[in-house]
Amino acid sequence: MHVLFRLIRPRTLPLALAAVCCGNAIAWHSSPASWRSSVFLLSLLTALALQIVSNIANDYGDGIRGTDRHRAPNAPERLTAGGQIPLQHIRRLLAASILAALLLGSTLIALSLRHPQQWLAFLLLGSLSLAAALTYTLGRHAYGYHGLGEISVFLFFGLLGVQGSAYLQQGSCPPEGWLPAAGCGLLAAAVLHINNMRDIESDRQSGKTTPATRLGFERSKTLHRLLLTTALICYAALAPQIPSGLFWLTALPLAATHLHRLQTATNPAAVGRELPHIVRLALAINLLFGSGLLIDSLIAI
Repeated sequence: MHVLFRLIRPRTLPLALAAVCCGNAIAWHSSPASWRSSVFLLSLLTALALQIVSNIANDYGDGIRGTDRHRAPNAPERLTAGGQIPLQHIRRLLAASILAALLLGSTLIALSLRHPQQWLAFLLLGSLSLAAALTYTLGRHAYGYHGLGEISVFLFFGLLGVQGSAYLQQGSCPPEGWLPAAGCGLLAAAVLHINNMRDIESDRQSGKTTPATRLGFERSKTLHRLLLTTALICYAALAPQIPSGLFWLTALPLAATHLHRLQTATNPAAVGRELPHIVRLALAINLLFGSGLLIDSLIAI
């Protein structure tokens, strides 16, 4: 059980929750009467299932490619490369997680949407999300090996994750949701970028291309600052419309401390220690932003 727990990497699961919580808060603020708790819970479970698929596939894909033989000493141990679970067991766990994601996603679509065109559109989006979760490191043309990981998480943990969650609640994408959706995606990209900065040397040895391997250590720090700063600007841009949406500003000291530690880091190992901090920061900002929207709705009532 402990090995299985490590395989699904629970520390990364808050990223999936952040997008769903942000999208549901936007939907509540836009149309409280159409918001349904059942859709929210199913959205959370589906997002978690997709994240677990991604985590297992990532462990398996890097393991069978041999990438994790060069893994950085400070990085968490991978189970496929370490031989701690037989490959056939990992394949079965991956298949089970895919089945769970399909069942949850299908139930969510059936419960949320009314028209066949909407079903088809979300079945397509769901299929793309599942394909993205699997092909980050799996397959001959795994996009994670070609520097596209940050773009993918921006789309699926940001624009699609947030606005898709809102659409499932109210049948449309709220116009005010695009900026926080972009902010959420940029935060997710910042999380992955920290991970890639930690693994910069091992990725170079294994031939894996990421923005970090292309930019180098110091310029990668600049990219991370840009991702985080732009994300915060996206959330702040809603202030004229929804002042209480600035409740997330209470997390600014955490962001400032994180950026200071990043700036003073002298090696990839030191940057790698920031990974749990940036994950918590991303979740905190989205929860606080969502709380501000809920407060604004309650005041209006």
